Amino acid sequence: MDIQKLTKKNQEFIHIATNQLIKDGKSDQEIKDILGNVIPELLENQKKGITGRSLLGAPTVWAASFSPEKHPQPNSDKTSKEVPETDKTPWKMWLDTSLFLLAIVAIMNAVFGFSGTQTSYGLTTLLSVSFIGGLAMYTPYHYIYRHSNKPKEERPKWWFSMTIITLSFIAWFALFSLTALLPSYLNPGLSPIVVLIIGIVAGVAKYFFKRRYNVQSTYAPASKAVFKHPEGCLFVPEILTQLALLY
Repeated sequence: MDIQKLTKKNQEFIHIATNQLIKDGKSDQEIKDILGNVIPELLENQKKGITGRSLLGAPTVWAASFSPEKHPQPNSDKTSKEVPETDKTPWKMWLDTSLFLLAIVAIMNAVFGFSGTQTSYGLTTLLSVSFIGGLAMYTPYHYIYRHSNKPKEERPKWWFSMTIITLSFIAWFALFSLTALLPSYLNPGLSPIVVLIIGIVAGVAKYFFKRRYNVQSTYAPASKAVFKHPEGCLFVPEILTQLALLY
């Protein structure tokens, strides 16, 4: 067996699994056959950066699966609740994020409007900052987060992803700024109370839309809402992520 060709992590996996197989009373020949079948698979996948734990799970659990009589399963009557899979339809994710933005931006703008520190946004400005912003905020999920569990070579190039994301956010801010130059008949002004109502309605709509379709959050990849750059820096819009979790 080509154990020496395995990475240290995979060698550790084999060592722990072997101990479990011995503990379960497997003979030397049985252990040799089991490991002889799995080692080529580990060698093939470690080239892709996939460890034994990622591929097969915990070594003790994997090894124990060859002796089911020694490891009885819990009572099947006590069925555990399965976590429903999130809906990753792009337009639903865009709409979910857009409604969230509309709620946050409208409510904040209404508060500032009531305090007299800021003029309320016009209708076109409010809608563009929310729905175009929703599209811009979908790009990190599309180019980064949804690939977080894939081997490195299957992910889009980091520089390409960041270029697309940066350009989408620049376009968002540019369009937002341009709406302020529109004449009033194209961007009618709104009173703070109307803006507040829009924000509340958007928030309620976002809550029920998320609840109805179980939409995947644009800032929550397959496992965590954090993407780590290979060199160590974190790319996480912390405030928006935490606010989104409230819904």
